[in-house]
Amino acid sequence: MLEVGNGGLSTTEDMTHFSLWAIAKAPLIMGCDLRTITGAALSTLANPEVIAVNQDPLGIPGKKVAFAASQSPNVSSEVIVTDCSSSSSSSIDPRRHQWIYNPQDGSIRSVFNGRCLSIDHCRSKGIAYMSLDDCQIGDQKAQCQGKNQQWTINIAHETVVSQMDGSW
Repeated sequence: MLEVGNGGLSTTEDMTHFSLWAIAKAPLIMGCDLRTITGAALSTLANPEVIAVNQDPLGIPGKKVAFAASQSPNVSSEVIVTDCSSSSSSSIDPRRHQWIYNPQDGSIRSVFNGRCLSIDHCRSKGIAYMSLDDCQIGDQKAQCQGKNQQWTINIAHETVVSQMDGSW
């Protein structure tokens, strides 16, 4: 049950609960007493950005994304996923939030250091470990012959898919 506004949770916990509920594509049915709901809880439940995630026309629930340190040589774990507008991200060099897509070679490169966004293992199924690595696209001696660093971006569908095998 959607617990936002029932008490017992902090405002941060309410927002987290509602966000996870929306990502899971669960029905957004309020389960609290509307006569006693706080302004903060009502604001959480009325957040248009979170509601838009839940009401996405594809109707596909979000997937768990995890980050782990890479065991591969020459790899950087500098891929940062954060809210660019949050106060905690203000101490992060803004170039870490910027990427350049090169449609000629399919690379996505960090503006911060020019390294390529890479899938860490060529034959992983179910889990993709993302890292920044030296760009080796087309190098037959490189991991996955560099295909782990090639991407196709579809603006209309808002997707980024690996050219390695099309499953990421």
